[in-house]
Order: sequence, then structure tokens, then C-alpha cells
Amino acid sequence: MYKINHKAVLLVFILQMIVGVIWYSSAPELLMGRSALVGVSTRPSVGMSLLFVLSTFVSLYFMAWLLAKVKGLSGFGRFFLIVQIWFFIVLPNYIFLIMHLNISETDSFYLLSYGAINCAIAACILPLWRSSRSIFKD
Repeated sequence: MYKINHKAVLLVFILQMIVGVIWYSSAPELLMGRSALVGVSTRPSVGMSLLFVLSTFVSLYFMAWLLAKVKGLSGFGRFFLIVQIWFFIVLPNYIFLIMHLNISETDSFYLLSYGAINCAIAACILPLWRSSRSIFKD
């Protein structure tokens, strides 16, 4: 039975947080509540930042747990499992929100881009970097 590779989870989490900071710093002005006239940006609250970090970690750890439980798939199959999780679970939620919040095409593409980049990072690292095996039984 495979175990969760905590080193890979930590690496992916750090990369996703770096991408998240870059993603947020390049956010469109109207989407993030920034005032284009004054030039003052509103910073997210500590609670929202913690919620962002926690939700990213929980979804990443769920993917790692799912990969540890799935048997009989190659690395390529595990890659597509992660992509399918995003494509069939996360993407419909984004589309539903975009349709009901009347967000412009540019802003909707921007919102979808972060999830797609996070999925690509997780899909490239998690399935291919398996946890090390030990000769000792745990």
C-alpha cells in the first residue's frame, strides 16, 4: 500500500502559495475591489488569507490521499486523475459562479487561471514523486 508523500505535498503547497501571491498581486482592479483612481489597494483580511491557505492545503491533501488509495494506475493515469478532479469538480463550480455573478470574460479567465495552474502543479509533482519505501513494516 502506498503512503502519502509528505515531502511532495509540502513542495506542491509551497509552490501553490508562491503562485497564489503572484496571482493575487496581478489581480484585475475591478475584481479585487481596488480603486483605480486613488491607487490604494484593499488588502485581504487575515481571516480570508487563512481561509485561502487552509482551503488550498485541504484540497491538495485530499488529492494526495486519493492518489495513495488508488491502485493500478500508472503515473500517467494518476496525472489525468488529478486533472479530471479539477475538470469535473472545480471547473463546474467556477462556471456556475461566473454565470450567476455576471463576471466579465477577462475576470472569469483570471479566476479560472489560478485553479488551472494549481492543478497543473499538483498533477505534475504528486503522481510522479511517490513516497520512499522502507524495508521495515510500519
